[in-house]
Amino acid sequence: MIAAGRAVPLAAPVLDRRFFPVTAGWAYCNHAAVGPLPVGTRDAVLSVLDAQMRDGSAGILDVEANLESVRAQTAHAIGASSEEVAFLRSTSDGALVVANGLAWRPGDEIVMSDDEFGANAYPWLNLRDRGVRIRLVRAPQTRLTAEILERMTSERTRLVAVSSVGFLDGYRHDLKALGAFCRERRILFAVDAMQAFGYLPLDVRACNIDFCYFGVAKWLLSPQGLSVLFVRADLIDALRPSHCSWRSVKQPMAFLDYSQELAAGARRFEGGTINYPALMGFSASLRLLTSAGLDAIAAHVLALNERLIERVQAAGVTVVSDRSPSARSGILLLRPPRASVQVLSERASRAKVGITVRDSGVRVSPHGYNDASDMDAVADVLTAQT
Repeated sequence: MIAAGRAVPLAAPVLDRRFFPVTAGWAYCNHAAVGPLPVGTRDAVLSVLDAQMRDGSAGILDVEANLESVRAQTAHAIGASSEEVAFLRSTSDGALVVANGLAWRPGDEIVMSDDEFGANAYPWLNLRDRGVRIRLVRAPQTRLTAEILERMTSERTRLVAVSSVGFLDGYRHDLKALGAFCRERRILFAVDAMQAFGYLPLDVRACNIDFCYFGVAKWLLSPQGLSVLFVRADLIDALRPSHCSWRSVKQPMAFLDYSQELAAGARRFEGGTINYPALMGFSASLRLLTSAGLDAIAAHVLALNERLIERVQAAGVTVVSDRSPSARSGILLLRPPRASVQVLSERASRAKVGITVRDSGVRVSPHGYNDASDMDAVADVLTAQT
């Protein structure tokens, strides 16, 4: 047992720090906000811009030829098939495709927690105008579990929406248990994986997920403006495309053939042009992460957080996040005893420590390239006396 206030020994980072220029200037532990780009990802983005600069339309056509291989790469990473994957702009877009695409009836019910980020809240709350009832689980006093769903669902429950990991305190939901509950009762299961996939593995089949959506700019260490939507194959036709456009049909390049049918797979939900620079950057980052192994990254991230906890608890810092093995994640919410939000923010900024400071506490979210020195820098900010 390590004495209070002393540092938990750590293995070397899973991801090579040399690939992350942010480490030269920052102790960056804010991946729940924005993930810094690895060098290879930046290079992949620039290669697309260079192709357009150098060759115009020919350059973009060359890049577009990679689209289906990236779709297959993404599908493989989450346990899906290529036809079930679409590329959109944001997590919000993914939730909106599902919320606006399903045929709702007055009296239908949706169950969700009341601490969801807006991207996985407003698309569902907006359905109240169509007579849909939203049943809220009051977090953190109550967590969305299979046992709670037993009490919260009825014969009118159509869908359960949940974030795999909560953005506030990092609570990790048991997707397998929730998915099994929903599948057994024929309730649709929609998952926002934004705060999980990239350091935690994701298997949509094993978790009986019907719809899954996540942006790539946080834990996936990729550019902003791109997201992934998974729709289970047998549910694709159940969603009416809410923003159908030229890329939604079988032959997008047949510009004047307005009689076309929708594309067979989830591609029909893409609508317009893909963000190709972000797409190729995402592909590079996903390759880096999956090559290192998400299980290994997750283990390292959890160990980093444990080191930080050991350092700060002796100074009176409260750990708000659930530390039980099944619920902990890469997000750690801490509450220092004295310093104000403004003081902590200024202190972190001066020290070049990347964290999120809010009234609810300090959110720390390291990744696979962070090391002991980063966590010690965070600890110094949280425990400084002046």
